[in-house]
Amino acid sequence: MKNKMHYQRQWLPLVGQEVAIRFDTKTVRTGIVDAATADDQILWITAQGSEPRRMFQRTDGFSVWIAYKWDTSQPPS
Repeated sequence: MKNKMHYQRQWLPLVGQEVAIRFDTKTVRTGIVDAATADDQILWITAQGSEPRRMFQRTDGFSVWIAYKWDTSQPPS
């Protein structure tokens, strides 16, 4: 995920997309969204390598970020 990351308020449309999960300003996990609840409060990232499938809840302070495929700008250094 080399492109600039964008905050995503809606989680359900992200199913199947590669995202970054952040807590505060720190990225805690990246991966493919496996599922999300219709109310955009909970999502699951697929298992990858040694990382198990994991659930993230908005109420716990997690946020979801994605690099838009059409955005080729680089983040500031």
